[in-house]
Amino acid sequence: MNKNYAQMRSYIDRNKFTFTESDEQNCKRIDVQNGKAKCVVKVYSTGTIQLQGAESKLKQSLQQAKEAVENEEDIGEVLPFEIERFPEVLRERISGVDPIVVRFVEEAILTLKAGSNLGCAFLLGGASEKAILLLVDAYAKAIPDEAMRNRFVSRTSGKFISKVFDEFKGSWKSSTNKPSGYGWTNDIEIKIEQVFQFCRICRNEAGHPHLPPNLDKGVLLANMGQFVKYVEDLYELIRFYEQNQVQFAAA
Repeated sequence: MNKNYAQMRSYIDRNKFTFTESDEQNCKRIDVQNGKAKCVVKVYSTGTIQLQGAESKLKQSLQQAKEAVENEEDIGEVLPFEIERFPEVLRERISGVDPIVVRFVEEAILTLKAGSNLGCAFLLGGASEKAILLLVDAYAKAIPDEAMRNRFVSRTSGKFISKVFDEFKGSWKSSTNKPSGYGWTNDIEIKIEQVFQFCRICRNEAGHPHLPPNLDKGVLLANMGQFVKYVEDLYELIRFYEQNQVQFAAA
């Protein structure tokens, strides 16, 4: 029982769920809560793990951990609860988020759970690229001068995403109006470029057979942990340029 209990407790700790522990006859009990969802985990002296509570994302997450422990699998292979919820969180936090972005994230999670690091990297790169292209399109439409807008579009249309981003970044840095708040008055690298470049490079490694793929699951998980905030930042810029024209200093 001690081993199974320790693994379940470790999983609960790792996901920062609120919990209390108690002893019952022949078992140890953990009352777990995440938001409004509640679940009871009981680990018996025989090693059997029992879950009690209404169906919820929390219970589904704990069920995955339970099955991994009972099958003597590495519980570290169970995805952190917050990553499982990424598609739902994107819809909750970003009104009108593009369904292609969400679908690619959903598929990335499925491939990661299936043990396909390359598939996850490729799909996450696709989600990132779609979000970047939405931003570039919104930015182009917000350039009021037709000649300048046409030049920007010609420099970004049909190009590799790395070139598209470089063109956007150069134009954005020369613009004089940006969203207010932390980060936007500084370099765009702080809020967007680091995650964008990681997703792009990983996608290239996964999709180009002449490059030796070397994608560690832990690295993918760490960067997936930043992905929701990254998409939120992109949409903050998109909304800004849907409501404001791009301004440049007078020549």
